[in-house]
Amino acid sequence: MSSEFPRRTPESQGISSAVLTEVLKTLDHLEYMKGIVILRRGNVICEAEWAPWEKETPQALWSLSKSFTSCAVGLARSEKLLDLDDKLVGFFPEYRSCVTDNKMFDVTLRDLLTMRSGHAQCAVIFAWSDTAGDWVRGFLSSQLAFAPGSRFVYNSAATYMLSAVIRRVTGLNVREYLMPRLFEPLEITPGLWESCPAGTNFGGFGLHLKLMDVAKFAQLILDKGRWQGKQLLPADYLEEAALPHADNSMREQPDWRCGYGYQFWRSRHGFRGDGACGQYALMLPEEEMAVAVNATVTEMGKILDILWEKLLPGVQASPLPENPGALAELEELTGSLAVPAAPAAPAGGKAEKRSCTFAFGPNSVGIEGGSLEISPEECLLSLKTPRGTEEIRAGFGSFARSTARIQDFRPHPLAACASWKSENLLEIDVLFLDGTFRDTWEIEFADGTVDFRWRTKCSLFRPLLPPLRTVRFEEK
Repeated sequence: MSSEFPRRTPESQGISSAVLTEVLKTLDHLEYMKGIVILRRGNVICEAEWAPWEKETPQALWSLSKSFTSCAVGLARSEKLLDLDDKLVGFFPEYRSCVTDNKMFDVTLRDLLTMRSGHAQCAVIFAWSDTAGDWVRGFLSSQLAFAPGSRFVYNSAATYMLSAVIRRVTGLNVREYLMPRLFEPLEITPGLWESCPAGTNFGGFGLHLKLMDVAKFAQLILDKGRWQGKQLLPADYLEEAALPHADNSMREQPDWRCGYGYQFWRSRHGFRGDGACGQYALMLPEEEMAVAVNATVTEMGKILDILWEKLLPGVQASPLPENPGALAELEELTGSLAVPAAPAAPAGGKAEKRSCTFAFGPNSVGIEGGSLEISPEECLLSLKTPRGTEEIRAGFGSFARSTARIQDFRPHPLAACASWKSENLLEIDVLFLDGTFRDTWEIEFADGTVDFRWRTKCSLFRPLLPPLRTVRFEEK
């Protein structure tokens, strides 16, 4: 059986095409949306992507990965491999001597699922600080500020420990454990799930999926684990997982203070899995809707505000009269959404042909220097790194593609545009096509030298590029 959703007009599912057009236009003002899929009663009524992102490229889900780890725990419980009230330390008896706080012996899997491990802050700093790169030991040897189960503190390391438990009881990483149980039945080919030095999937983040894969997951959760007549996930676990087990009312943002379940957030409407910068799997049982979102925004709550204010009021129980004109406008909009490329040249100026080489002083990343080739159509920034020469290609007035790693853990596909902000100030804006990172390079020519400045947005858990001081410059 095909895993593709039927596609229906919005009106046939009780939503006006004009409402969806307004939703997309409002979302388009954010910096930046990448894609959205809206499902009503298992039918696609809206699918949109913003160029240069491509729906076939798996995207980093960040903490939306947590909800997948939660499903693995639910499956393991149904297979009687664990119980939610099992003590965490019991799965790792070889680490008992490493425990420095007796409260750690009381931490249960349920405490980890509900972000109530007893830590005062996210424990990744303790896991990552282990000198041998043993994150399990780093977590189990950390100090707890509260009694386990008593207080909500968002904690990605708690989800990592759930991932480590899955590996311990199944012999498989979460990704491989979910392959025959979840991904393959949904016809999902997951991208990588990043791992710790010991090879255990991060659990709390690091999974990469296509947007339609997230939509399938959201619909599966909305349908209580049932897919095309087959029960893939235990319905009783999913019902528990969506309940507000942990009190997070101390948080400020409205959709992050409605209660927390088993790695799922309660929302003002329905419940969800979410990840940094705007990765969402939204389940709206009352509206019979599932929504998947990819974005790279600095205030991800604005996406939910728009959906609650613009979309939900327009949802009707019964079909609406078909409206071909409004549908055509919606289809035209979905085919034209794009991140605008910066204008090529400053007012009254023109991008000239230019070429230079440069060398940097010592820096922690080991970038020796490189070259810059500029033409009226595009520019090519080449950097000499310890791994060889890497290139960022940027179009003037358009996005150009390249692949580079530079200071990152692995290479990324990039789309970049360039613009002259003044006669001697060149700016290169770089979008990472497999995730949320957004970089800006400012390159200023002045007094026979060149100055490089770099800033970044939406770049969690990423090595920062150090200041690059030019010690040699030659313009051709």
